Amino acid sequence: MGLGASACWALANVAVARAGRDIGSIRALLWALVTGTGMAALASPAIDTYQWALVPSLGGWLAAAGAAALVAYSCMFYAFEHGRLTVAVPIMSSWAVISAALSIAVFGERLGPMQLAGGAVVVAGALVVSRYAHAEGARGPDGAAPRWLPAAIGAAIGFGVLMPLMGRLVPTFGSIGAVGAVYVAVLVIGLPLALAFRIGLAPPRGAAWWPVLAAGFFETAGFACITVGSRFAPLALVSPFASLASALTVAYAWAVLHERPPRLILVGAALVCAGVVVLAL
Repeated sequence: MGLGASACWALANVAVARAGRDIGSIRALLWALVTGTGMAALASPAIDTYQWALVPSLGGWLAAAGAAALVAYSCMFYAFEHGRLTVAVPIMSSWAVISAALSIAVFGERLGPMQLAGGAVVVAGALVVSRYAHAEGARGPDGAAPRWLPAAIGAAIGFGVLMPLMGRLVPTFGSIGAVGAVYVAVLVIGLPLALAFRIGLAPPRGAAWWPVLAAGFFETAGFACITVGSRFAPLALVSPFASLASALTVAYAWAVLHERPPRLILVGAALVCAGVVVLAL
């Protein structure tokens, strides 16, 4: 199940990149979220257990998670639409360090020496990727860093904030139900903004539906795999396997999309992938 989650999220990354390039990142995000919401609504009753302890603070946690998810997914779709997966994915994967830091600072959790070492490796790898992405040809024609690099950083921050907040929603909604609830919150917050900025939100046509549906399907399926896997083994054993999604995505971009970044960027990407696995232990 852990490897299944990793494969699903790697496929979701590839589908996000294709969907954004086909119809634009915002339209692709909207319809992928609609797809994921429908999947979560169907899967949650069969997979989740609920407590339905509706406390006054639940609305605040859900609104905060929706805002963080909106930032995370908007930045991710934009970065994958315009950027290179071998660069954007390792930078985005540093969300694990931000999530761990927030869990310590806000929720009073503690990390062991191995997790602290893993976090340091992730940071080191992300810095290497960012530094040499600027220096080795990732700049735009005007010499400035392309916008998708800050977007990848924004996705890391968004997911880093989102994951601890998800932990506050799972006891009420269940693991898959919490994902669906966050998707709905993103739509409630994001749709008025998109309409205010007059962003086109028309449904995809023809073959353009396939990568959009795949993005929503595999993103939600990854969460389902984690939920099922955690019933047969401790989450501490399942999570490291799921953390291999970034490595699988980079491998796909190298082997199939023929992205050929400089060697130091690949070294940084390898550090990030290894550090994320160690951090999940």
